[in-house]
Amino acid sequence: MSRVLVVGGTGLAGRAVTAEAVARGHQVVVASRRTPDDDAAAYVDGAAYVTADLVTGDGLEEAVEGVDVLIDASNAGGRRASYVFAHGSRNLLHTAARFGVGRAVLLSIAGIDGARYPYYRSKLVQESTYLESPLEVRVVRTTQFHDFVTSVFERGRRFGTLTAPSGTRFQPISVADVARVLVDAAEGVGEPGSTRTVGGPRVESARALARQWKDATGTRRPILSVRLGGPLGSAWRAGRHLAPEHAVDGVAYAAWLRESA
Repeated sequence: MSRVLVVGGTGLAGRAVTAEAVARGHQVVVASRRTPDDDAAAYVDGAAYVTADLVTGDGLEEAVEGVDVLIDASNAGGRRASYVFAHGSRNLLHTAARFGVGRAVLLSIAGIDGARYPYYRSKLVQESTYLESPLEVRVVRTTQFHDFVTSVFERGRRFGTLTAPSGTRFQPISVADVARVLVDAAEGVGEPGSTRTVGGPRVESARALARQWKDATGTRRPILSVRLGGPLGSAWRAGRHLAPEHAVDGVAYAAWLRESA
């Protein structure tokens, strides 16, 4: 049994990682800027919670003390992303190295090499920061989560539609499947310094996935195909975010919808 620190453990992926690590018998500490109440959805029974800020460094020493391995599932949006992924990661890894943490696992995104989308570029900086650190590092890149794909469709709610990016396919993956891969890496699966990519079990068009969501929820809103502009839209239409050769035998989108109903 190892003492595992899950950074960003109250977020979507972090909660799944925390639950998986607890289920495997590890001693789990979750570090986040705010600790959840024990009746909140973000709370996982069996984990300990500490408050820490990656950017300021507050609370990091307490968080890493006695830790064998850390899993970084932190996230940030907008301009804060570059600070969290670059400066915050350096703070975390420097502190972890000083306190004798031996191994680190980073959650990242499939297909971001050469990206022009600012968020993806920030993730590339974060990957480099990890791989250049003195810790034994493994990077796990994944395709888009089921929850994320659903959120894309829901962006049309205010207009009474389901928005499906035109000319785009997704390979959605369950966060539970991602959590298993991340905890495997924390336990030493994979070569040190390696980057592993995993994807959902199927590649399907955005419109086909939107139709599955519509059928599962019973909504009468029409599906509206929208051409997504900018570097993200270009990357998606080119399929750079897909990894069919790295598909896992996991929960497909339709099955996840049934389980979530």
